[in-house]
Amino acid sequence: MVKHGRNKKRRAGRIGRTKLKNRNYALFKPPQFQDPVIKNHWDPKKSARVNMESLGLQSAPNTLFNVLDSQEQKENNESSSTKSCKAIELYDIPESDIIPKSTLAQRMLPVSIENQKYMAKCFAKHGEEYFKMSRDIKVNDMQHTENHLRKLGAKFLLLKKSQRRVDIPEKIRHLIISD
Repeated sequence: MVKHGRNKKRRAGRIGRTKLKNRNYALFKPPQFQDPVIKNHWDPKKSARVNMESLGLQSAPNTLFNVLDSQEQKENNESSSTKSCKAIELYDIPESDIIPKSTLAQRMLPVSIENQKYMAKCFAKHGEEYFKMSRDIKVNDMQHTENHLRKLGAKFLLLKKSQRRVDIPEKIRHLIISD
């Protein structure tokens, strides 16, 4: 019977090595939090779903949320002695158009001059038809997607007069907010 080089493999250390399972956190790994508010309100003896609900979050956001069940849960939570913390209290979320910029350059010029020229050229030919812009490889030579052009266009249209470095095409003058 042929051993197929078993001794050579054994001496090389390829046979006989068994990895032992890491039994730390055999059931589940507990979550690690940096935020002190969440760390104080998180109860490791409760499930993640219950803890998230006590923080005012929904554990499965894609499921339908029954209003009657939520009212019953709120009444049960109010009767319990533990004080719950809501997500609105944890994080102050700014509006999408007024997100503060971090650097001076971003505050002075949110859209670069090259991107302003690029979008002005696209707007001059296609107006606000982002799908047509994305398909036109002569004007859209960077081949940006429709969604990327839409984001760039929205930023371009929100620029103030002091931030704009290119002329506004005639096709979109009605969309610009006058300063």
